[in-house]
Amino acid sequence: MKKIPNHVVVIPDGNRRWARSQGLKPWLGHTYSIENTKAIFEEALRMGIPCFSFWASSRDNLTKRTKAEVSLLLNSFKKEFTRLAKDEQIHKNKVKINILGDWRKQFPVEVKKPMEKAIEVTKKYNKFNLNLLIAYSGIEESIQALRAISKEGISQITPQVIKNYLYTKDLPAVDYLIRTGGEPHMSSGFMMWDIADAQMYFSDKLWPEFTINDFRKAIKEYEIRGRRFGK
Repeated sequence: MKKIPNHVVVIPDGNRRWARSQGLKPWLGHTYSIENTKAIFEEALRMGIPCFSFWASSRDNLTKRTKAEVSLLLNSFKKEFTRLAKDEQIHKNKVKINILGDWRKQFPVEVKKPMEKAIEVTKKYNKFNLNLLIAYSGIEESIQALRAISKEGISQITPQVIKNYLYTKDLPAVDYLIRTGGEPHMSSGFMMWDIADAQMYFSDKLWPEFTINDFRKAIKEYEIRGRRFGK
């Protein structure tokens, strides 16, 4: 029987570099990224992966990039979450949509509205989870968790207490992290608590050129690895 990971997370690096290689404005790489993300998530559904997480934007993407790039990202989020709320595959497969990060603090109302709608119309689903990390920083997630624990006056700190105050409190630990872009490193403390025991897979391909077959290859790699958890 195949050992399919329960929770896969993707860091889709390389959108801007890919756009430049095609002679395009760097921020246009995000447009091509969206179509690729749809295809990869549909494949994850076909493979029966219960929990799929995708880092859609960091906090820096929205605070340090040009106005043109930020505008494109915001318009893309508005369009895609409007689509997701009505998407036949989402409802047919009972996919619960979760959006993690500081987007509620940073985004204008017209962008937040369709995002909230997608969360609302899928909140009772429990077969699959699609988790989008948006305006996300793992460092900020940890800081906010520690502040909340301190404010509550909790003195007995356990792993479960920490987990309860993270954005990911309702999600399982990450089994498998896939990062594209040819730079094998973590960024901004990405999901630092949840990837503690995760297997990692690094691809030299830039995200817009990471195909369904590449995703299948990555999952196949997981299937043949062993996880010993220190034993």
